[in-house]
Amino acid sequence: MKRREFLKLGGAGVVATGALSGTARGHLAPVTIDLTINSSRQLLIDGKYVNVLTFSSPTISTRVPGPVLRVTEGDEVIVNVTNMRPEPHRFEIGGIPESKLDILGNDKKTVKFTAPGAGTYLYYDNSHGSTHLYRLLGLHGAFIVHPAAGNGMSAGGGTPTITPYSMPRYAGSRAAMTVSKVFEAFGGDTGRFSGGKWVPCPLDSERSTQELIWLFSEIDPRLNALITSAPISAASPTAAALMASYLPRYFTINGRSGYDLKNAPSVQIRNYIGEPTLIRTMNVGLAHHSTHIHGNHLLELAHSILTPDAFVPIMGGPPGNGQVVLHDNIWERDVWPTSPMQIRDMLLPMEMPPDIPNWDKFATDQSQEPFPLRYVMHDHCELGTTAAGGNYPQGAVLHWEISGPKGGRGRIT
Repeated sequence: MKRREFLKLGGAGVVATGALSGTARGHLAPVTIDLTINSSRQLLIDGKYVNVLTFSSPTISTRVPGPVLRVTEGDEVIVNVTNMRPEPHRFEIGGIPESKLDILGNDKKTVKFTAPGAGTYLYYDNSHGSTHLYRLLGLHGAFIVHPAAGNGMSAGGGTPTITPYSMPRYAGSRAAMTVSKVFEAFGGDTGRFSGGKWVPCPLDSERSTQELIWLFSEIDPRLNALITSAPISAASPTAAALMASYLPRYFTINGRSGYDLKNAPSVQIRNYIGEPTLIRTMNVGLAHHSTHIHGNHLLELAHSILTPDAFVPIMGGPPGNGQVVLHDNIWERDVWPTSPMQIRDMLLPMEMPPDIPNWDKFATDQSQEPFPLRYVMHDHCELGTTAAGGNYPQGAVLHWEISGPKGGRGRIT
């Protein structure tokens, strides 16, 4: 595959409707998702190729991560997985136990479940005995559940505000009130968050200007060399030895590193002042990341828990490992840590950066500042910003852009 062809496939800005069928937006029919497990090749930042395992759909193929899957809470979801590989694999969504599906080599299986509470989830292959191997080799992707129509909430008693979550199920809770107040604060002509309201990504798209997914992973090429036409045995002495000496040399966001992230639509934040942008941050690797963004502080809305704690669980019931929980107190983050298999929903407010020269003048006359403004995002775990065993800054590092002053909604497509 040519580099240009891979970069085109690698951008998660491709419409994902080919993976979904049915008219379940109003719960009229099941949502059917068709996925295929196979192997392919991935071009890395230094021009080298590695073999990868992929989840693909009828419209999105040969790509790591797999297609972004979007459904609405309460939907009946049917997932058909065809395994084109000779070894068995698994499909499951973290925090949704009934989604687990084991598929033998060269076989097809189906699983049905009801979409849980709205939020951010990961799907992946975590087969028994694989020691994370198949997930690291590329079998992972984002599963997003949207709130059902009318499931907003007003902390002030007015018109319900749209958020990424289903608020009525948390009626009276501090978490619901706190998150609702954050989203109510956006919009209007005055105040800290003046500008526009947050608008969710359409169900038939993978991303939008106000909603992006940053899926962190890493690559140890020695593991990828295990992918051939023969079955991959995670229990083999070779695979076990490589996992025991795991040494990632490439750190990626949505399958790309460094300069290849510069104009990648799947990760590139480009918006105007006052246009809040949701970043669904996920970590499917084994490395820990501490994501740091310049120019703005971000608001942390929710995260997935790795051990039970006292936050409000999105799925209802007591918190448990892998569930996504809504925060009852919203922190401003300069750096946000993400452990392996953890998710954090971060809201970038797109405020006027405080380090602008002639701040007072800029605050009243934004035309004085030469746009676009570009700020870096990098990993405070320094190794994560490298690639090819040491090339800096060619790992999980990119920039984000303020394209213009307040009032630019709709100018970016």
